[in-house]
Amino acid sequence: MEAEVLAALVATPAVLATASAAYFAGRAQARAALRAPVDSIRRTAQRDAYAALLTAARTYLRTSKRRDAWREALLSGVVANVADVEQQRLIGRIRPQADLEPVRHAVALVSLEGPEHLVPLAEAIEQCAEDFKRTAQTTVDNSDTTPEERLERRRVLEEAYERVATTVPPFVVAARAYLNGDPVSR
Repeated sequence: MEAEVLAALVATPAVLATASAAYFAGRAQARAALRAPVDSIRRTAQRDAYAALLTAARTYLRTSKRRDAWREALLSGVVANVADVEQQRLIGRIRPQADLEPVRHAVALVSLEGPEHLVPLAEAIEQCAEDFKRTAQTTVDNSDTTPEERLERRRVLEEAYERVATTVPPFVVAARAYLNGDPVSR
């Protein structure tokens, strides 16, 4: 066989391998180019969902604390006697009952947007907020309670509030790590 024919036969497999590698690399690059806008939109939706939950949780905590000022006035003695029916009605109405619906909505968004490891953290915020609301609704001070009973009820309410407040930072840390591409969070 001639040397030129032999050289062409030897080079053919290398050319075919190079051509197929270039073809598959081009396909992968095209797929990535199509996927990049979708990933960007998804990342934005996730960031919005996480921000909505953080905002709703912080608003819930802040609103609950502000509405609890009437209880503080009662315990500190500023309002010495709640025998007055109007005062009882006012204090009962302004108990910590912030709206849970924004928190529930934001948790649903996080559940839809994912990733899976953030969902339990978001649900923990919702559950603790519901527990706090339930505790606040069952904690009623009136003229029949002693100062010791009011202090004990206040302690229980503060513990429930702190449980809500302590569930927010782990979610923030995990969401931030995920959004910043931390491989541990994936």
